Amino acid sequence: MKINSRYRKGGIVSFPKHTGEKIYMVPFLKREGLPSHISRWQSVVDVMLEDIETDQPIYIMVDQGIVKAGNPHRRGGIHIDGNWMPDIQAHGGGSWIPTPIHSPFPTHEHTELKPEALILSSDVSACAFYKGEIEAQVGDGGDCSHLDLSSFNRELAEPNRVYIGNVTVLHESLPVLKSCQRTVVRLNCPGVIGA
Repeated sequence: MKINSRYRKGGIVSFPKHTGEKIYMVPFLKREGLPSHISRWQSVVDVMLEDIETDQPIYIMVDQGIVKAGNPHRRGGIHIDGNWMPDIQAHGGGSWIPTPIHSPFPTHEHTELKPEALILSSDVSACAFYKGEIEAQVGDGGDCSHLDLSSFNRELAEPNRVYIGNVTVLHESLPVLKSCQRTVVRLNCPGVIGA
């Protein structure tokens, strides 16, 4: 498959207090805002969706964790997430099978990737994004750690900066330099090109 990894920078967010909260792919509509039980994230979402227009459901993931020095907070290794598939609570696309970090294993073939924006922000810099194109086979769970990305532009994510990528944006979680509390917010916006 052709991987066209694109992203652009968005605004700067201010995260709510770290409480260890975890939210997994709760749907909401931009025009209605977040459900009341997670409304403390609305100001973050507003910045993340500042120039995104859609009337389709958006899915929010929040992961507030304590990360020990030398460990990644989220999924390590260069990968793409693929489309969010709410019917099976999994990410995927093309011919790969999602990894357990994203979902239970589905039992059927996936369809081709569809337009979807992947929007990310974190309060601690521990993620890298890659920009470029390559024709390659994607591994299980969207794994792309086997690819030669030496021709790609690599950027370390800035803390509190919003990054708006396409569904094939190559990214990886990096080990933190010192133990910390870290917040990651991700939005999946089906039907939106993103970058």
